[in-house]
Amino acid sequence: MIKDVKDYINTVSSRLSKAFDMEPFSVEDELEFWSLSAEHMSRKELPSFSDIASWIDILYRAPLHFVYRKEGEFLLLARRHMFVENLLKKDKKDPDSAKYTLQEKESIQDFENQIQNLEKKRSWDDSFRGHGISSHTIGNCEHIPIYDKKGEIWGVYVVGPYTKSPDCVEPKLSIVGRILSEWLIKLDKKEKKSQKEYETKISSLVENLGSGALNTKGLAQLVLLYIINSFKAEQGAIVEYSEGKPILVTHKNLAKEFKSGLLATDSNSIYNYENGKYELSTSGAQLFKDSSRIPFVIPFEGEYTNGYIWLLLPEVETIKQRLDGILKSIADMLGRLLTYRDDNYKFSVSLIDTYYEMLREIESQRSKTRFHTPRLIAFVERFAMLFGLEDDETESIKLTAKLHDIGYVGAAGLSKDTSIESELVHPLSGATMVEQLPIPKEVIDGIKTHHEWVNGKGSPQGLEADKIPWTGKIICVFEYVVDFIESNRDSKDKSDEEFIELLSKNLIERADRQFDMVLIPTAIQLIQMLGWQNCLTLGVDEGS
Repeated sequence: MIKDVKDYINTVSSRLSKAFDMEPFSVEDELEFWSLSAEHMSRKELPSFSDIASWIDILYRAPLHFVYRKEGEFLLLARRHMFVENLLKKDKKDPDSAKYTLQEKESIQDFENQIQNLEKKRSWDDSFRGHGISSHTIGNCEHIPIYDKKGEIWGVYVVGPYTKSPDCVEPKLSIVGRILSEWLIKLDKKEKKSQKEYETKISSLVENLGSGALNTKGLAQLVLLYIINSFKAEQGAIVEYSEGKPILVTHKNLAKEFKSGLLATDSNSIYNYENGKYELSTSGAQLFKDSSRIPFVIPFEGEYTNGYIWLLLPEVETIKQRLDGILKSIADMLGRLLTYRDDNYKFSVSLIDTYYEMLREIESQRSKTRFHTPRLIAFVERFAMLFGLEDDETESIKLTAKLHDIGYVGAAGLSKDTSIESELVHPLSGATMVEQLPIPKEVIDGIKTHHEWVNGKGSPQGLEADKIPWTGKIICVFEYVVDFIESNRDSKDKSDEEFIELLSKNLIERADRQFDMVLIPTAIQLIQMLGWQNCLTLGVDEGS
């Protein structure tokens, strides 16, 4: 299988290298280049990055322009711009240049797949200090260093793949670098300010959305410890009955035989519940027959559930005297706490469903994302079954899939700038939107990390391997799968088998770089079991 991947990469690289043969660079081209630079410099407004890329492209006629900014010992991807016309060798001035044949669409898709593999973070190399050729995941590219006014390297401007500066311009590339430095550093400062304003808006919008959720278990532990210490109890527990089944909310020093008895639902149960009272069962009476320790129950009632505080005491006379005091207040509070918890949970479910509807409205505005989240939910549910996740884990990964892009709801209506970083603000804002809701921590962490790569070169935090939760790793894999399907769903240039083979190879290529290798065999098994046509329709019914 690895051999197949290497063959595939070599084939693509060979095809790309042949596709980007340099065209002659004329005197007219050079005049246009310097004339356009003068025009940009004469304006008060800074040129946009697309303007800068179009200017540099007069030299290179390259499919991809991208900028890395140096931060410490790393280069971080800051900008990129693709010229489809250069990829296909078309005349930009030709009105028919936007019409593509099936073969041209295949070339575009192949290259877009390569761009998705472009590293967002890479280690610094001193070779970037000078103009030259550097190796990237899309192939060999030419780079121009960018220096600030202090003479410190700020970053590099990269074009490629398989392009080269015209011979007549090479002696003047230092001038080109200074012009790029002037524009890009100012543009970066301008957009960092815009980015900060955007993040401030997002933060102010989502950080104060707490639902008022309380930590039920934490509060129960607090009051139980108070009771045990105050009444010198040997053991204690708080038990809740939900739908007739006992649930251990919290306990302290609880012996194994008492724990099993309190949670039993058959003849081994310590207590029988009837008319709001808990009475020792036959089994319970037998358990304490020869014991000097005395069990004591303080019942409480909630709107949807009931339960009791259970204590094992050396004697109960003091408890009886204080029963109508602090213990009754605590029991009443527990009943109200559980009612509040259940009401809050019901409200949270309703809030999550509303968030989801808002997200689906945003996704429905674009043809490519019309079924994005329902398709992702359907994929991870089937993956969970094939991978052998437990029921609670399956529910967690499905909820993570449902909410993974919820940050776009917070961003809707706010003006985003065009940098790479701003595209990935939504994982953090999405996690903030739901972190106060009563949902599992791994769901919130998965939302926050679904764009992280296992090699530490993902976004927005650059986390590595074990620092990325399992929920984030799974969503990362299947968001790529879903994006591949959505990008190719209308394409007729490959057979069903060829699409599945290409998707499988792409997953293998990204294993241990972007994706956790452990997940890839099962992910490939799933898409091969489904077949291309089922992959195309998966989640469509749910998203209609």
